[in-house]
Amino acid sequence: MATRARARVSYHRTKILCTVGPSVASTDKIYQLLVAGADAFRINFSHGSEETHAAYVQWIREAEQRVGRFVPIVVDLPGPKLRVGSLPGGAIELRAGERVLLTDVAHQKVEEALPGRQLIIPVEYPTIAQDLRPGNAVLLDDGKMRLQVTGKVGTAVEAVVVVGGVLQSRKGINVPGIRISLPSLTERDRAGILFASQHGCDYVAVSFVRSAEDVIAVRELLRKEGSNAWVIAKIEKPEALANVEQIIAVADGIMIARGDLGVEIPAVQVPLVQKRLINLANSKAKLVITATQMLESMVQNPMPTRAEASDVANAVLDGTDVVMLSAETSVGAYPVEAVMYMRSICQEAEQALTVHPEVVRSLVGEAATPERIVTDAIAAAAAAIAAERQVQGIVSLTLSGETVRLISKRRPPTPILAVTQSPMVARNVSLLWGTMGILLERVGSTDETIEEVKLLLRRKRYFLPGERVVITIGRPLVARSRTNMLSIEVI
Repeated sequence: MATRARARVSYHRTKILCTVGPSVASTDKIYQLLVAGADAFRINFSHGSEETHAAYVQWIREAEQRVGRFVPIVVDLPGPKLRVGSLPGGAIELRAGERVLLTDVAHQKVEEALPGRQLIIPVEYPTIAQDLRPGNAVLLDDGKMRLQVTGKVGTAVEAVVVVGGVLQSRKGINVPGIRISLPSLTERDRAGILFASQHGCDYVAVSFVRSAEDVIAVRELLRKEGSNAWVIAKIEKPEALANVEQIIAVADGIMIARGDLGVEIPAVQVPLVQKRLINLANSKAKLVITATQMLESMVQNPMPTRAEASDVANAVLDGTDVVMLSAETSVGAYPVEAVMYMRSICQEAEQALTVHPEVVRSLVGEAATPERIVTDAIAAAAAAIAAERQVQGIVSLTLSGETVRLISKRRPPTPILAVTQSPMVARNVSLLWGTMGILLERVGSTDETIEEVKLLLRRKRYFLPGERVVITIGRPLVARSRTNMLSIEVI
């Protein structure tokens, strides 16, 4: 990275979010991912027990201490995800033309008594007979297999296999164009929210969001449990696309979950939808994560395909804050190599932001609201000074992370250090592009705090004596003011 700052740790611009799983189930393996270039970890609440999830939290926090920087944890709620239940032997083969019966797991034993049924597929979908009609498509395992509904039998649905394959237990089900009757927040989601609160997790990702109210409901439950975790809305349903501006307005960020999204809408539309969503989130100064199948071949292979490298690079150039690895790190054979390749691809793409400034467009367009117009002006000025190479870094004292978010979206060429008294805020902002959270234990007057920050930066060797930084701060500090002051300071 083009900066003279002598950092003790890497200043990553685009952040990498890794999903944990059996392939990285120890402190040592988590630490190896951090050294390879990972920045944060995702716990997928769709799989595993709470005891297993708690172990991952412990391993991540232990590795965080070893690496010496704040590491955010994202709890990804399952949402009203439709899934296949447990299958005999873990998998069955579906053949084209074969007739099957889809029955909710709660009614499976009743349906098994029906005469003449050769193949029964248990599904976690209690309203299946209520929602589906003859002619509706049922897609299995991200669309790899396709069924067509032909009728109903009691609480079950009859279907014919159109495209066959090997179906495994717990694989996902999609019913494009159908508004399912399940509530947006399931009991499993509520358990995930409680878990995130009790274990001090930093983000909660809400699956299958349909409206802004879904995001608000999760935030209210978190606050009720005493958690200030940031809330990420996963965009993966047509209803979310229809309501995306309202959703972005109430969320702290969005995740472009291209797996389910690419099944719910035609796959050919996903690239342009991705670009639109990234642009929209950036214009509102909200975090944006691009996810799913980014280096999918590395689940089994030691290096990515050229197309995967292009996919990651284009997401970076589009303006994503974060790229995510799923099966590549959770169950893949090469988790460390996947992170290393992704970091290299990101860094290569990021060079365009410095070497070829013509590819950089203004990411923040509509962020300033009347109550934060001063904060937005300060953020713009700090980024502009950094762009002129007049300073070696931007240091933002923050209570909530808002100013840091506004600075990050302007993609300054220098590191952004977010100084806060809250470990959770330090972890929250560490997922933002180009940002690193650091902790300041003592806060006095504005001038005293600036001197305290300079001392901390020098002691930690983030910058060398004589180097200059932009510091943004709220004044008076004791009144917990919004950011309204900018100062260029010499370390």
